[in-house]
Amino acid sequence: MANTQAAHDTGAHGHSHVARYAAVWIALVALTFLTFGLSRLHLAGGWGVVVALGIASAKGTLVALFFMHLWDQTGANRLVFVTSLIFVALLVGLTLLDNATRFPLANPPGSAGALPVGGADLPPAAVEWGQRR
Repeated sequence: MANTQAAHDTGAHGHSHVARYAAVWIALVALTFLTFGLSRLHLAGGWGVVVALGIASAKGTLVALFFMHLWDQTGANRLVFVTSLIFVALLVGLTLLDNATRFPLANPPGSAGALPVGGADLPPAAVEWGQRR
């Protein structure tokens, strides 16, 4: 009984995952360089954040599936993983939605949707809140 357990632990049954780990590692390195390249390339309209979050999600999924062995699991483990992905998507999505629909005075000066700093074209509410400089 102990010999079978030792043979199973050492991978003597021919289940070597070295090639799979190497392929996943190469994919993670490629996605990391893609993320770095994206940081140097400024996409208009906030698409940089969407693409960066997509790349980060792909990298996280690769790590969870292969290095945390979810690829080989069934049932409840996969259900927990998918449920956690849904909650993370809700968290990130609602945070981005909140920022996109804010009142213009809540955004920093100079950002998209913010009121101009100073000047006569500010609404009276902005003057009352001390936005005129």
